Amino acid sequence: MGKLKMTTRKKYLLSIIFVFCSLSLLAENKLAIINDPDGFTNVRSGQGNEFPVIEKINKGDFFYCDLSANNEWIKIVAMKWKDGIQVEGYIHRSRIQLVEKLDNLKQKELIKQILTEQRVLAENFQNSLKTKNDLKHKTTVKELELYSDIKYSPILEILLKYFCSTNDTDIIQFLFNTMWADKGSANEIPSLSIGSCFTCKPEIVIQELRKLKSKEEKKLIFDNIEFGLQNNFNVEEDEKSNNKEFNKLKLRLDNERKQASP
Repeated sequence: MGKLKMTTRKKYLLSIIFVFCSLSLLAENKLAIINDPDGFTNVRSGQGNEFPVIEKINKGDFFYCDLSANNEWIKIVAMKWKDGIQVEGYIHRSRIQLVEKLDNLKQKELIKQILTEQRVLAENFQNSLKTKNDLKHKTTVKELELYSDIKYSPILEILLKYFCSTNDTDIIQFLFNTMWADKGSANEIPSLSIGSCFTCKPEIVIQELRKLKSKEEKKLIFDNIEFGLQNNFNVEEDEKSNNKEFNKLKLRLDNERKQASP
């Protein structure tokens, strides 16, 4: 049985944007996009129109913010994924749309859009390995690293909540396809996400697993679910757990894996 290991799953190095990603771990900071008919919103150095514009947040850019206070001007932290520049400043509350507050249709469209782009970038990376063009290869690596950290990883938390509340099998297939295209990645967040999806709705995830035609792809998804389960339940590899929920899920996964084996 193949198992993923945190220390050995590296074929290319992802550049973790520590400040940006750490904000997502704080409960009061939420993933957001702009709500502006102009397609962009000015970021100012202080709380008011009198402060200078230091950057712009464009449609589709992600940022984190805290809307719990009653301030009209909200501090945001964003990453411009094309160049990896971090932006800190203030935008007006009226221009902020929390991603988790989008309706289900808009959430699904956004999730699919980002997973599709991640898959395309991952395929471009794999194709660049077959060429002798070092510049093209370096460009595809940088694009994939930044997009993975700044767009793909943050949307997976939204995907988890969306799937657990809607049982949308289409999104699970999109995630499977993206993980397969991005199979050389060192990013562990997709594994944690699919492991959590399995914890939430194991029968639905297994139902979608059975639809996969490729044995290699199916094995990769099994391995990622197992890795996600172990990490989400804080169970070390090859160690037993007293957690009944983990043991129940692990047994269900192992039985399905055996049935899927030739």
